[in-house]
Amino acid sequence: MRRSSTCPVVRTNGSLRGLRGHVRAQLQAWRQEALADDAEIVVGELVTNALRHGRPPVRVALSLRHQPGVRNTVRIEVTDAGAAFDVRLVRARWRHPSFTAGESGRGLLMVDALTCGWGDLGNFHGHTVWAELVCEGAGVPVR
Repeated sequence: MRRSSTCPVVRTNGSLRGLRGHVRAQLQAWRQEALADDAEIVVGELVTNALRHGRPPVRVALSLRHQPGVRNTVRIEVTDAGAAFDVRLVRARWRHPSFTAGESGRGLLMVDALTCGWGDLGNFHGHTVWAELVCEGAGVPVR
């Protein structure tokens, strides 16, 4: 089973407050309130990166993935029209002895710490950065 929600198009960092509220409300509707704080951080980081390094439009989608016998996840996808990037290169940079968590570059490190997985999918029209959070409890609506 999969349930999806598309968020309003993001145009500026000023839109993040409303977007975070939308994410929190959707997680509440899916009975996944426990994920709201982490999801807000992940959405904020991914959208900020898309606005800073990508190209408009920036779109955000959430999906609840439930499969019997498999862990349930909430997937966050942020899509923009910019070029894809090499996730392996980003992770390799973190392992390099010269890496420091300076002013820039900590966002994806936080995403990595808060999620059970994340990555980047390129396509003809841009790319999507996705991240998944593990659901706690049964909380999947029966509707």
